[in-house]
Amino acid sequence: MAVVSEVVRERLRAWGVVRVYGYPGQGADPLLEAFRRAGREPEFVQARHGEAASFMACGHARFTDTVGCCLAPSGPGAVQVLNGLYDARLDRQPVVALLGDTPRSGPGARRPQAVHLDRLCADVSESCEVVVSPDQAGPVLDRAFRTASARRGVAVVILPADVLDQQAPPSAGGAVPPDVLALGGSRPVLMPEEGELRRAAGILDEGRKMAMVIGRGAARAGAEVERAAELLGAGVAKALLALDVLPDDLGYVTGPAGRVASPASERLVRACDTLLLVGAGPREAWLPPGRWAVRSVEINPEAGVTAPCRPGDVRLVGDPKATLEALLPLLHHKKNHAWRRSVEKSVRTWHRNRRTEARQHFGHLINPAAVATELSDRLPDRALLTADAGSSTVWWARHLRLRAGMRAALSGHHAAMGTAVPYALAARFAHPDRPVIAFVGDGAFQMSGMAEMITVKDHLERLSGGPPLVFCVFNNRDLNQATWDRRAETGNPRLSGTSSVPDVPYAAYARLLGLEGVHCYRPKDIGATWDAALAARRPVVVEFVVDAETEPPRPARLAEEGGPRRIRALLRGRRT
Repeated sequence: MAVVSEVVRERLRAWGVVRVYGYPGQGADPLLEAFRRAGREPEFVQARHGEAASFMACGHARFTDTVGCCLAPSGPGAVQVLNGLYDARLDRQPVVALLGDTPRSGPGARRPQAVHLDRLCADVSESCEVVVSPDQAGPVLDRAFRTASARRGVAVVILPADVLDQQAPPSAGGAVPPDVLALGGSRPVLMPEEGELRRAAGILDEGRKMAMVIGRGAARAGAEVERAAELLGAGVAKALLALDVLPDDLGYVTGPAGRVASPASERLVRACDTLLLVGAGPREAWLPPGRWAVRSVEINPEAGVTAPCRPGDVRLVGDPKATLEALLPLLHHKKNHAWRRSVEKSVRTWHRNRRTEARQHFGHLINPAAVATELSDRLPDRALLTADAGSSTVWWARHLRLRAGMRAALSGHHAAMGTAVPYALAARFAHPDRPVIAFVGDGAFQMSGMAEMITVKDHLERLSGGPPLVFCVFNNRDLNQATWDRRAETGNPRLSGTSSVPDVPYAAYARLLGLEGVHCYRPKDIGATWDAALAARRPVVVEFVVDAETEPPRPARLAEEGGPRRIRALLRGRRT
């Protein structure tokens, strides 16, 4: 007769879980021992910290479109995974978290590491259940995977240590029910009413200057978005979570929108008269203040995502892909191409200016924009790209031109620091045949990335010899995004006591661990440094010492007032 830990293991395998990220400890060890007895199927990848493990599970979900899975021991171990679970919850990524717990049997006195995990996880999870008896293990896990898949969120399963060691009845290990709902399987498709579709088509047909903004919800609707843009003669701006939905070599794709909007995207939403939002949230998030005259059509799979309906606007609650498929036959091909030509001209101007700005270096210091621009020309086919929170993300989003077949991921709504390295590791474990490149600032790398280089060392043999695995570190000795936010919002200069980051030899640290390490501090060496990094046969940390006082671009305003040269002149001498 099997014990509960073996039932859990078999249930994970039945649900297609090939890899679990986590950290060992009380409540987790019985399950890890069950993995070992089964020949490490599923595989357990030990992170250096529970937070990194949950980020890896979220990264797995982002790059595989399947459920990610993490495991944490009781008490503080379970608390540590919360950050990654919130990352998954806010960006709607399916993750199942297995949390060990202290034994439920024994005296009623409060035990060490006893945390009310059900209360702790109530806000972050779509469902949270405790396995209190052996016969519950299978059904609870089935509900967790079904819920995470259907609601694209977090499901938590709490596993007390004493229950995991108990004998399970034969019925507990039965087959997965045939009506389960797994990602990629048959799912109900929500569709708006035909009358609403016709109203939306009428608004879109009347528009003369069409703009589209696509978000995370358009992830599976790239072909439909492209067809709609062609019919409407629209320019398309992309939210950060949708950078890989359409390739940047399409002439009407204006690049990122929102806080890191490109000048082309800013001009698109400022000059349009009609806006089509696909999986991107309410119009107020994308239009500049005062642009109330713009008519809009929003497509989102959840009613709660859209804003209250303004007179004349249409909110279509439905699956973006299916809704666009139904909407396209109702649209008429626009004959006037002047607006599209103006959008494409704006895109060409932006790309030309982007390269010009990247070539501007001050005081022989590396302009961080040049790091991303030089990589953009060298991006390997089918590359998987990750970014962290901070100023490095701005250069990543604005200066990398993604081609068809590439994927990109970052922490969107949660904007958590420390995600780029765990995401990159999860991407490489899931896709060992694809190049993986992570962009990370020195603050985030010190926060957790350096520790996860030990995880890279632990798996060095399997991570070596294939396509490049590159961790690009922006070394500016500064929490740069926080510094520039402070300057923009309050006029305060850089504060050494709060913004400074210790200078660490990151490339040398990588070499100490047996990885490759490449260091670059001269602008003329950027291209050669990228060539060396992409040719490395082992995982490589490439360290660029970049200028902390080249401001990450902000929408429309400072860049139009003189660009980085004037910004540096205004701020010279204000550093404290």
